[in-house]
Amino acid sequence: MLPWAVGPLFNRAPQYQNQYTLVNRDGKLGVSALSRRVLALPPEVLAEIFFFCLPFDEDLLVTPDPGSAPLVLCAVCRQWRSVALSTPKLWSSIVFESDLVDIGISTPESAALYVDFCHEWLSRARSAPLSLQLYNCAANPAAVNSLLEIISGLSQQWQNIEIGGDLPSSHPVDGKYPFLEKLNIFSPPDDHPILSFHHAPRLRDVFIPVEYTTRLQLPWHQLTKFGTEKMGIEACLDLFRHAPNLAEAYLRIAPYGASALPDTIFSLPQLKSLNLGGAWADDDDDDDVEVGEIMPMTLLNCLKAPALKTLALGFEHVRTRNVIDMSPFLSFVSQSAFHLDALTLSCLPITMEALVECLKATPSVIHLKLLIPNRVINMNPVFAAFTGHQDFLPKLQSLDLRLLASSPTIDGSVVVDMLIWRCLTSEVACLQSFLFSYKSRYIENHIKPFVTAHPVYPKLEASGANLCLERTRFLRFRHPFMDILY
Repeated sequence: MLPWAVGPLFNRAPQYQNQYTLVNRDGKLGVSALSRRVLALPPEVLAEIFFFCLPFDEDLLVTPDPGSAPLVLCAVCRQWRSVALSTPKLWSSIVFESDLVDIGISTPESAALYVDFCHEWLSRARSAPLSLQLYNCAANPAAVNSLLEIISGLSQQWQNIEIGGDLPSSHPVDGKYPFLEKLNIFSPPDDHPILSFHHAPRLRDVFIPVEYTTRLQLPWHQLTKFGTEKMGIEACLDLFRHAPNLAEAYLRIAPYGASALPDTIFSLPQLKSLNLGGAWADDDDDDDVEVGEIMPMTLLNCLKAPALKTLALGFEHVRTRNVIDMSPFLSFVSQSAFHLDALTLSCLPITMEALVECLKATPSVIHLKLLIPNRVINMNPVFAAFTGHQDFLPKLQSLDLRLLASSPTIDGSVVVDMLIWRCLTSEVACLQSFLFSYKSRYIENHIKPFVTAHPVYPKLEASGANLCLERTRFLRFRHPFMDILY
């Protein structure tokens, strides 16, 4: 990439491409006529057209590519190059390469050239708000440190920032961030000064990979979206106490004692989506989490969220052999009086009877996801609970059921009965989607053939429902935040 891109970007004499091939690919108009019309456009109009040519990803970030805008625009003609280089918003977004080897950079000299390239790219943005993404690359620590220094020096222009590394110690600890709206950043290490974002009046969306600590100070009262892979109970309660505008939360809470919970109930009137679970266990911790320290359920005792529409509870990363009490969940449902649309329950260490009681308490659910843990072997009661009961999840339209057990007990007839009740009866809402994922060879070789060969199966498919039974290795549910980490 670099040998081609450096010329246009650094004001060196570029080799221009034929503008005709770039402006008249369909051949419907005369080449010279069309090119004259395009080249005659005012610079302001060209600049707007160029902006809509940017290859934004879903986060509105641009990865430099010599075959895409804005770089390719610099190689068309002098006018386009002049307009492109003088339009700051074309250069205000960049994804820094996390693996420089992938783009042919393997020597210190070429890495230094890449850093210069990125510096020149951002200098073209002038004073425009910046959207930047950089994840640490152990193979190029010197280049990453140089890029972090550049990013840190432009902090007053930050708008959307994703940094997978520690900011340099020279970063202002109490800086001003007038444009900052979205922040994805590590908490400062213990040897780094406390980092404050209290002077970021537009900040609404924050995600903290790995672990949130109070060494990172945030304006809780402003936030509408917050997520972290690990958070202490005191910090979590502080969030609930001071974030009345929170609308979406993804929280993985470290184990704590039951005495840490207050007697008061925190109300989050704007909260519409809550994804709550246990944090990753430390690699050197071989002990199971005790019952009194299993977090997500007990925390619900002191929370009220009347506007909640989406709820997910996950225990995938909590090591415990104990069965937990689901009464906090039932209390949360009762005191919040919400009407859930979507519910996800992942690896809950509870009995199937308790699971059924929880589902009975949420009759408004339309979309349900269940990840059944290894400890559950007999799946027949699970399918039976969905069959023949008008008051059990009467509005259910999609069911995503994932089974971790490798040798489960399951009868194909109960699966068929459930599908008939949910897809063909008029007593409950018609099931639109059924996904059954599993690791078991037994299900793949015996249950799936039985279900799909059943005489009623064509009628089930004709009902319009999307039916899928599949054996897969990856069963866990992924939250959108997880796409940042993997």
